[in-house]
Amino acid sequence: MMIKLFLIPWALLLLVGCSGDDLAAGAPSRDSPWHQAGYRDAVAGKAVRDNDTLTEWYGTPQVDREDYLSGYSAGQAELCRSATLRAWGEKGRNFPASCDGIANAEQLRQQWQTGMDRASR
Repeated sequence: MMIKLFLIPWALLLLVGCSGDDLAAGAPSRDSPWHQAGYRDAVAGKAVRDNDTLTEWYGTPQVDREDYLSGYSAGQAELCRSATLRAWGEKGRNFPASCDGIANAEQLRQQWQTGMDRASR
């Protein structure tokens, strides 16, 4: 009986310790510097940077490409929306390079152009 009382908590501890979360499984962290760099590039309308450029800009040869691209994708999801791009056009800003390659880029470009047309009136 005493052994069972001793083993049950240890077995539970082992099970809880072995259950993985996303970060332990290697999922990109939203707090990582590379995720943030990718996010900032996308919401600023910049094109994806290659590793050499990232190394030059951030001064480290250890680029986490997966984290960078994950952040870039999150930034695209925020920026590449009809209302946002219409507002960019109204401010006279160029169509963002970060929205060029997405699936609905043509519709977004039309919304941006609508904003540009409103601004020029």
